[in-house]
Amino acid sequence: MGKICSCLCPPKNQGIDKKEDEKESLITSSIVSNQTPKISKRDFNVVKLIGQGKFGKVFLVNKKSNGVLYAMKVMKKKDIDRNHQRLNTINERNILIKCQSPFIVQLKFSFQDYRSIYLVMEFIQGGELFYQLRKSGRFGEDRAQFYAAEIILALEFLHENGIIYRDLKPENILLDSDGHIKLTDFGLSKSGIDESNLKTFTLCGTTDYLAPEIIKSHGYDKAVDFWSLGVVVYEMIAGLSPFYAENHKDIYKNILRRNFEIKPYFSQEAADLINKLLTMDVAERTKYGTEVKKHAFFRNLDWEMLEKKEITPPFKPRLTNNVDLRYFDEGCTGQALNESVVSVGSTSSYLYQDFTYVNDD
Repeated sequence: MGKICSCLCPPKNQGIDKKEDEKESLITSSIVSNQTPKISKRDFNVVKLIGQGKFGKVFLVNKKSNGVLYAMKVMKKKDIDRNHQRLNTINERNILIKCQSPFIVQLKFSFQDYRSIYLVMEFIQGGELFYQLRKSGRFGEDRAQFYAAEIILALEFLHENGIIYRDLKPENILLDSDGHIKLTDFGLSKSGIDESNLKTFTLCGTTDYLAPEIIKSHGYDKAVDFWSLGVVVYEMIAGLSPFYAENHKDIYKNILRRNFEIKPYFSQEAADLINKLLTMDVAERTKYGTEVKKHAFFRNLDWEMLEKKEITPPFKPRLTNNVDLRYFDEGCTGQALNESVVSVGSTSSYLYQDFTYVNDD
């Protein structure tokens, strides 16, 4: 499996248009809206820790009023500010509200207190695609085709709404209880990118999946998502990243030299798809990406049925009940819920304006 690296976000404001920074900073204020129905962490019972990252933790929780299970992402405000991620955090929440797609995780609630911010999302019980890939070693092309196709539908929705995902990787692809995919973690996503040739310059992403134009600090657009798609398709079929190396520097070299090997067991169609998505020519990659549904790798696929989730997934998670956590990291789920686990962050005087969101349908 390719070495998974943390995001490469630059120092504050580096690589971001000054106008863009000023525009997005207007989103925040020290005032909280009183127009949205009140909700807080007191409305939820914590069941288990199911994930842990750089800025906080993810808990399985149930809502006290109806017992419905959710995944609650809790992020420390002090850590968010220390890493200059305030605007990214707001952007993630806004993108999740906007993205009503069956292949993107749905935000149900957002709120805050003086310690943390909370994003409460639907609980996707099948865990990460990364887990399944690590367990299987590699996927057959039929299975890779299915996941790649649903990822394409998710990316298509994002791009049509002016959003670049920027962090496509197996860890951010979840499987629901039926085996369909849902993209999650939009902390690095960029909104407001339309078809007017507007580009962004921020250096961010995960090393193995970075497009060459990001590494070169060139302006880039949605074509970077098609590059990452090519990496993920390769990884699903081969079991490791095409640009795998022991350190970041060598991974960068492999990417910039387009140094990867098509394995002998790749079909001609898979090899052609990967080569087209991993082209250095951005204009060509955009063309291939936009027309990817017509590629021979997907020749037997009914896209209309796929979009309606009428195609049976190649794998269905084997779950015994709605709190079965077998597809989550035991290092998290095995922790006892004491105060040191549940407590997240020290207090902050900063509050986000109009951050509360309720979608309790």
